[in-house]
Amino acid sequence: MLGVVAVGTLMSALGGSLIHVAVPLVRRDLGVDIGAASWVLAAYSLSVSALLLPFGRLGDRHGKGRVYTAGFGVFGVGSALAALAPTLASLIAARALQGAGAAMLMANGPALTTAAFPPTQRGRALGLQATATYLGLSLGPSIGGWLAQGAGWHAAFWINVPIALAGALLARSIVWRGAAGGAGAGAPSGVGGGEGSRAPAQVPAAGSSPAAARPAQDPRARPFPWASALLFGAALSALLVALTRGQAWGYLSPWGAGLLAVGAVLAAAFVRAERRSPAPLLSAALLAQPALVTGLAAAFLQYGAAYMMLFLLPFYLQGPLAMTTADAGLVMTVQPAVMAATTAASGWLSDRVGARGPALAGMTALAVGLARLATLGPAPERASLLAALALVGLGSGLFTAPNNSRIMGAAPRDQQGTAAGLLAEARNVGMLCGVAAAGAIFAALGGGRPGEAAGGEASGAFGAAFQGTMLAAAALAALGAIVTAAGASSRAGAAAPAGPPR
Repeated sequence: MLGVVAVGTLMSALGGSLIHVAVPLVRRDLGVDIGAASWVLAAYSLSVSALLLPFGRLGDRHGKGRVYTAGFGVFGVGSALAALAPTLASLIAARALQGAGAAMLMANGPALTTAAFPPTQRGRALGLQATATYLGLSLGPSIGGWLAQGAGWHAAFWINVPIALAGALLARSIVWRGAAGGAGAGAPSGVGGGEGSRAPAQVPAAGSSPAAARPAQDPRARPFPWASALLFGAALSALLVALTRGQAWGYLSPWGAGLLAVGAVLAAAFVRAERRSPAPLLSAALLAQPALVTGLAAAFLQYGAAYMMLFLLPFYLQGPLAMTTADAGLVMTVQPAVMAATTAASGWLSDRVGARGPALAGMTALAVGLARLATLGPAPERASLLAALALVGLGSGLFTAPNNSRIMGAAPRDQQGTAAGLLAEARNVGMLCGVAAAGAIFAALGGGRPGEAAGGEASGAFGAAFQGTMLAAAALAALGAIVTAAGASSRAGAAAPAGPPR
């Protein structure tokens, strides 16, 4: 089970990161400008963000294993269509289809992992799954650049097709069998689904919340909230486009202000539809779990702070620090490499001592690492720079698995697909908001646009704006530490030790 989920997690992360370095080639081959080419990246992110919650809810209703398996097929078809795309419009549409497949995988993978492992091993399993995410994000740019340079940008999409096919075959044989919907949906016999297996929805587990221990109702008895799903996706897409493009368009421009207004109207319609729905997309029982709500808020803040740094870092390294592209790439591998090496260990630690300590220590280390980046000065030593990036990676790695375990442990058994969708939503929206916030703060502090040349006086202005933006990111992470500490006072969802792990 963990292997199948790890394949889907790795492929989804690769799908989002493989093409980044190849966008200039896409722009040249298709004859489009930078703004138009950027939609190749935006289409994927927006599709994932808009569809995570609906596909999580569909997993709760029709079986997490079934939706997860279908996600491989959708992602593979989208990858093939992207590789064959003759125009920018067809490429953007194929990327949106890729994003839909990724949303099916992201929204149900953590729920399958949670159902397959006892609470005493939940943090470790979710930590290994998060490690697959970080590996995909770390390896994607290097693999994509190598493929694009040697065989053209189409190859960065073709590589996903055999991975998707292999993942679909594995998932079909391992996670498809569970009963549709309910606890253990999609789990293999013996780990939460199938004849003769333990019934996790009816047996309170150590370290789980009272809501998670309640007998699960059959989700198929409730209608699917199609109106809420459509309104949610449309509202979130409009708001995210306005937020991420607002700096270029102007937030008060017709496009920027118009999309913000449309997003606000659609969001209000979504809330109204949820109140009237007999089976809302987000149930009151799910949102009543303090550990889940504070965990989601902390995850949003963590990814927002981290991506404020990740967005500006390549411009800082290749601008004021005058590094070559290859040298900057090597420096930038330090942070995700430390994250990947730390996440599994932090999950194991949370199984032993609970989620509170590791998550709080991780968020604190993240804040200190970002503050250290802001105080390196105009000509930092290589060792000091690498140490600060390693501390950022250590903080993110320590935080992620315990916080994920706390969120998934707090969710009712019959809504863990929705909870997993919310967790992935916090991650994706946090990333997009972090990038938008970094660009806005950097420009407000006099740094101009990040991609502009930074020489002479411009270099000094760039360095000062980078410093101020990193301080803002550190403050965001510090707020995340406060939220983590406040939420950790509730033991719901924390994997408290309950004897030796099985």
